[in-house]
This record gives sequence, C-alpha cells and structure tokens, in this order.
Amino acid sequence: MSTREMICDLINYKVPATDLELLYQLILKFIPADTATPDELEALAETAKETEFISHDSINWD
Repeated sequence: MSTREMICDLINYKVPATDLELLYQLILKFIPADTATPDELEALAETAKETEFISHDSINWD
C-alpha cells in the first residue's frame, strides 16, 4: 500500500468527521502558497505589535 493510500485510509476510516476541517487546514500548511492567507497576515501583524524586532546586523555575534 502506498503512502498516499495509507493517508487516505486513515482519513476515511480513523479521523472523525468533526476533525476533517482541522486536518485540511493542517495539510494546507505543507503546500507552498504564492501569497500569505488573510489569517497568516493577521498573525504576522499581531506578532509585530507584541514583539520587539532586532535587526540581524545589530546583534553582536561574538
């Protein structure tokens, strides 16, 4: 049985229907996208407000 078939069987027979949306969103994270999703942009904006960013060049690496 191929990996693809094993994954399909797991989804079809072991994953509760209530978890399918979560699993779908998780799988999408492994597929490259050309642009960020609105949720990703919102998360980045929220993180930027909460985090102090330091330039790579301003770090003393010695």
